[in-house]
Amino acid sequence: MEEYFTDNSKIIECDEIVGFYEFVIDGVDDKLKVKVVKYDDKRFMGIANLEVKGSSAASFYRSLSMKDTKEQAVRDAVSGFFAFYSSDAEVRKVKDW
Repeated sequence: MEEYFTDNSKIIECDEIVGFYEFVIDGVDDKLKVKVVKYDDKRFMGIANLEVKGSSAASFYRSLSMKDTKEQAVRDAVSGFFAFYSSDAEVRKVKDW
């Protein structure tokens, strides 16, 4: 993809969004949305629009791990959300998602 932008010296990096998923979660007002980005090194990251803070957690969490496949990246983002989600957890949208 980068070859399309080589004549513009202002572009530092170009990453491709290869997937976009929406999940309706029982007890959560907003949809959990995950965009999957493919990076230059041919790895993928699932980036969620929501982060969660469990009742005993000190701060909000969302997984931002690199994975080998698009499917692993989506699974990681969703399981990262549910690792700390419960009915008494605090959920908030990520600014500039």
